[in-house]
Amino acid sequence: MYALAALLAFLMRDLLRYRVAVARSNLAAALPELDAATRARVLRQHYDSLADVLFELPRLATMPEAELRVRMTLPDMPAAHAQLAEGRPVLVLAAHQGNWEWLLQALALGFGVPFLAAYKPPHSGRADQLMLGLRGRFGTRMVPGKRLLREVLRRRGSAHAIGMVADQVPTSSPGRVWLRFMGRETAFFPGPAEIARAGGYTVYFLALRRMSRGYYETRFELIANAGENLDVPTLIGRYAARVEALVREHPEDWAWTHRRWKLEPPPTALPPALPPTA
Repeated sequence: MYALAALLAFLMRDLLRYRVAVARSNLAAALPELDAATRARVLRQHYDSLADVLFELPRLATMPEAELRVRMTLPDMPAAHAQLAEGRPVLVLAAHQGNWEWLLQALALGFGVPFLAAYKPPHSGRADQLMLGLRGRFGTRMVPGKRLLREVLRRRGSAHAIGMVADQVPTSSPGRVWLRFMGRETAFFPGPAEIARAGGYTVYFLALRRMSRGYYETRFELIANAGENLDVPTLIGRYAARVEALVREHPEDWAWTHRRWKLEPPPTALPPALPPTA
């Protein structure tokens, strides 16, 4: 499988030039401190990582539960279990770093309570059904982002967990939070903060790291305790700061081919500085 992934990486990067210009521009603007040779190395490694993830995704259709638990380890899960045992629901925020699809499935196995994950349904109903089948195999319930708040209110008072990958561009969101991220004014979804306040969630950032090819580990980093009632910019700022720290630590695994900065900030908006990480 990984031999085929290496071939796909070569085709995307060197032959088809799939979004190479986008990735190169993003890297140069976000990590200007790296010299040209280092950025070129990160770019090569990024396409290798992307191809691996694309081949790893369909493995969810046949991967045994025991194998997933070995390939995606969650050593900090007891902290979340303690919150759930005390009746506090848990919200986990991840980034497009490494294999987030395997991460969602490992969380569904590890939490031991109903686990919901927000997503944006694709335009194709056939593709949606295919992905729902893969993503729901280990118990993850995918909920369209527009219906997530309704689910939060319906489940108040019950032990459950919600997962969100919240570092994409909020093109269709009516509200946006503008922050300084990777040295640039960047729009974020306000949704995670609104969900956290509405449901009284303990909020964690999941720092996902590739340990070796096909093996990952995630660290739970506390963003907000239940009942803190942080305002939207503060909570999203804490999340953004952790995403940035992780990207700088392992830049090859982030989604550089994504057009992350295609939105322009309002001319009167001055993005607040990211708050210090707690």
